[in-house]
Amino acid sequence: MPLLTKSQKRTTISALRSSDVRAVDQKYNEPARLWCNEEWVTAGCLRCTDPRCMKFIDAEINCRHSPDFSYERDLNVCPVGAIKWNFDKELPEIDNHSCIGCGLCAARCPIGAIYRSGNHMEIAEPSSDYTDIPINHVNLEAHKMFIRELDKIHWNHQFQKETDGIMERIYQDISQFDGRSMVPNILVRNLIIALNHECAKSRTGDVYTRMDAVYSSNLKPTCKGVVEIEFGRDTLEASRGILDDIAVMHSRNNLDKNDNAALVVCLSFPNKRQGYFQVIKDINRVLGLKIQTISLGALLLLVWNGAQVNFLSREFYVDFDNLSIRGITEFRLNRRINLSDGKLGILEPEK
Repeated sequence: MPLLTKSQKRTTISALRSSDVRAVDQKYNEPARLWCNEEWVTAGCLRCTDPRCMKFIDAEINCRHSPDFSYERDLNVCPVGAIKWNFDKELPEIDNHSCIGCGLCAARCPIGAIYRSGNHMEIAEPSSDYTDIPINHVNLEAHKMFIRELDKIHWNHQFQKETDGIMERIYQDISQFDGRSMVPNILVRNLIIALNHECAKSRTGDVYTRMDAVYSSNLKPTCKGVVEIEFGRDTLEASRGILDDIAVMHSRNNLDKNDNAALVVCLSFPNKRQGYFQVIKDINRVLGLKIQTISLGALLLLVWNGAQVNFLSREFYVDFDNLSIRGITEFRLNRRINLSDGKLGILEPEK
């Protein structure tokens, strides 16, 4: 989506003085470092004309495997609108009073210039290793080519290391949005996109579309499915609703139930006595469907650490006999998770 208006005009983009980047490394709470000309250079904002940290393209919020799905066309990466363009500095700017700390903007930055410092988000400005160049056709093409080359380099986005306190702050910020707000569903959609998937959220006010979202992976093998989002306490309804979603997708889009890697995203894992996990177990026993359950907090952990996830494996399947996704999440992060058992119901039900 164009960022320019008649009264606001971009004039420069930034580029490294040498584009020979061989490696990228990012540690928690720091901007990334680039191995360039036999030395490490600190990442700085590239002043992209189409900044990924701010906007998706339509192909990301659409789902090619569900062409008739009526989807929400909100292209904003930040679900609360905390990042905007500062035309005076010609840099993106984060309002830390509005920011909920989801890290989506940081995960999207192609060079790792966005990071968390203490309780604030920061954007590293270009240093002396960079130069500002005027916007013209030749420079824009070179700029896009440099970003494409960066995308080919495998590197881990280590945004921030989780603690009980960090998760408590994020969950408290999320709790302010009631059931009429689009923020929770947009947040979930954007987190799934950050995990290298296309994801389309149902359009607000559309009573014809049953499911909250549909997704398909950009990974191999291709994975696709429906998404039911439940941030309230009625998780039992989510387990029933996901069956409706699967049936509707089979009827309208000819997606076989066995090819539908259905996903329930909840704010917190429900307690065992609420019946949700028993219904999930019954669905698997009777229909042979492994419906996966993942929490908002687990999605955040995966995105913060640049994890690769393909839901086709159904590895996030949990039921009455196995109530934890801690093991598989730690496997995807390749380390232990620094959260107390049962904390906010993120990896297992609260005690």
